[in-house]
Amino acid sequence: MALPFLTRPNKRTRAVAICWVAWFAYRVASGGYLAIPYVGQHILSPRGPRLIEGRIVHRLPVHGLHADGTDVEYRCRPGEVIHRPKAYRLWGGLNGTRQPLPHPLNRSGVLDFAIHISDMKLRALIVGNSLGEQLHAGLEEAMCYPIHMSDVLTAEDRTLLAKQSNCTTTYAENTDGQWIKEPRIVSTPSGGLLAVIKDNTNMIDTKTKWNKSNATIASLLQALGSNVDGKASKGEGEKLLDVFIYQFQSGHVDLQSFDEYYLQQVVVAASDLFRATTVIFPTIGWMNNVDSTRVDAWREANDRIRNFVRLYSPSGDSSVTSVQVLDIAKLSSAYIEANAMILGIPPNETYTLRVESRWESLAAAMCASLPFANNPRGCLPGMISNDGMHLCPETVHGRINAALVCLLDCKFNQQLYLSNLAACSEECNAKYMTLVPLAFSELKEEVILTG
Repeated sequence: MALPFLTRPNKRTRAVAICWVAWFAYRVASGGYLAIPYVGQHILSPRGPRLIEGRIVHRLPVHGLHADGTDVEYRCRPGEVIHRPKAYRLWGGLNGTRQPLPHPLNRSGVLDFAIHISDMKLRALIVGNSLGEQLHAGLEEAMCYPIHMSDVLTAEDRTLLAKQSNCTTTYAENTDGQWIKEPRIVSTPSGGLLAVIKDNTNMIDTKTKWNKSNATIASLLQALGSNVDGKASKGEGEKLLDVFIYQFQSGHVDLQSFDEYYLQQVVVAASDLFRATTVIFPTIGWMNNVDSTRVDAWREANDRIRNFVRLYSPSGDSSVTSVQVLDIAKLSSAYIEANAMILGIPPNETYTLRVESRWESLAAAMCASLPFANNPRGCLPGMISNDGMHLCPETVHGRINAALVCLLDCKFNQQLYLSNLAACSEECNAKYMTLVPLAFSELKEEVILTG
């Protein structure tokens, strides 16, 4: 027997059906269903113009340079011999030939890929210590410098290599002796920019130096397009940045007193100074000054960051409409725990077994062997970290860069909001800030990210 509403729909039934169809169409258009972050051959946007595009290459680059021709810091070269008998105190005790990634970390799709950012129209600022500078260096390399492949070049590789770097670099004046390096701005031909400030001193506080009265901030604002008085060159309140990325100064953060105030201060600075629309908080990766009694405090600090992002709701006068998290701590923990199993470190010693050097670096974070039996100050160097804190760019920047591009795609290409943006961002971290292998096509050098 046919159902009456399928044969002769009345006005009420038709109205209900139209409402359901309209609601479903809205959910699809807004990314509520079909919101799958894609970073393959290109980043595709179902809505509006693409403001950032990336291509993942399934091979490690042999070597890369900054746009200004200098080496990326803390680079780890496979097979290099490190002999530092007097430097155990300074470099954490690495001594011997750098070991390749062991199984299963050397499996296809785990850590053997890089990303090429083919287009960047966004304006972003990264603030942090040397780890923030590393984050900037990895993005700059992916954005500005052709990828050098480690084996036979494909036609696509040759196309990339034929492209010369068109990025330009400028410096804002550094007038504050506490700021170790001048604010550095890398501009792309398509109108985007990536700026960095290295600050080892303290966290952002708009009541102290993070305001327009600070000479270094004024210099940076001017370099980004504002007048000296901090007013935007095309009118008061004009947006100077799209993205503000703040990496908490890991070695200088008091984890016990790290609270929501400092997270909120970053959002206030991003809005008041730069009129940015999104803030990205990288969680705090493993650092040498987390001793055995502070591992729980480290985890709790990262949970506070995640919870702040999850509960963030923009205020009426703030330009920051969303906050996202780049979960570096999740990737850091995944490697530490996997390497501990490979080295045969008991689970209860994963975060306690250390080399007996000056920094007392965690063995599972830095070493490719157990500490030497005849000299516990040292161990064989691996391909993840040079000192237990700074990560090897060749190994991890592919995942970190892919996660960042994925987060920016969720926000700016797909133009998602609230719960849809949170779900999309979570999928980015679940896919890239882990050691779960990515699935690569057998025919093309691109990654399949849709399922």
